[in-house]
Parts: sequence; structure tokens; C-alpha cells
Amino acid sequence: MRRTVPPSAEIEARIERMLSVGVGESPRESLSELARLGARLIIQRAVEDEFDAWLGRARYERRPDGERGLQNYGDGLRNGFRSRRVQTAEGELSIEIPQVRQAAETFASKLFPRTPKLLRTEPLKALVIGAFVRGLSMRDVESLCEQAGLGKLSRTTASAP
Repeated sequence: MRRTVPPSAEIEARIERMLSVGVGESPRESLSELARLGARLIIQRAVEDEFDAWLGRARYERRPDGERGLQNYGDGLRNGFRSRRVQTAEGELSIEIPQVRQAAETFASKLFPRTPKLLRTEPLKALVIGAFVRGLSMRDVESLCEQAGLGKLSRTTASAP
């Protein structure tokens, strides 16, 4: 499927739909979903803005003939997105990282290093460390993470420094 609008515009549309419908029968779930979408929108826009600056032009903006971008990476063209997952206090978020083709270098966001691992924010790390300090077992920590909506946590991931 070809994407004609940036991911941030799709997230904004979801937020607009939620706000037009209202809180509904479960205000706690609606507010939590709104918080996740808001966090996702902020991160997505940051990545898109970083990519625009790296490429030397905004989306749909043409570069004048013969002129190179600020960082001289070549005449790179936008080439879709690849999904990355980020673990936050609001749960797991999916962020779309822009891809480029026909460029001297590939785009690597400073926000998301190129690692296959799921990125985790500091609150998750603090939660796991705090649970161990308080004497919870590994099984209890795994259960706590799943109940908090933070995804499945393996023993090797939790014990890694």
C-alpha cells in the first residue's frame, strides 16, 4: 500500500476522531489511548522533522536543479517507512522511521539508533530496577510489566545491564 500522507497526519486524524466522539463509556481507557496517541504524535513529528532537515527539503518540496542539500548527501528520494517500537510509560508505541533511496548514506535517526532491539525509556528501566530492589522475583517483575501494558519482558532482557 502506497502512503500518500505522512504518519503524523494519520495520527492527528485518529486524535481528531477520538475528540469528536468524546470519552464514551470508558473515560480511563479513552484518556490513556489519547495520551499514547499524543506521545506517538510528538515522537513521530520529531523524526519526520529530523529527516526533512537531513534530506535538505520538506515533504513534497523540490530541490532546485543542481543544488545539493545542506549536508550534501546527494539527491536522496523518500522511500517509505520502516516501523520501530518504543517502550514508554504509556505502553508500547509504534513509530515510522523514514527511509531514503539514491543517497550516498542511509538515514539514521539520532532519536532511534539502528538496533534491532525494542527501545525502552528510563521509566521502564527504573520500574524493573525498583522491583528487584524491593525483593520481587523475576516472575513477579514479568507479571508487573505485562499488567502495566509494557509488553513481555524476558529474563535475559531484565537482567541485562
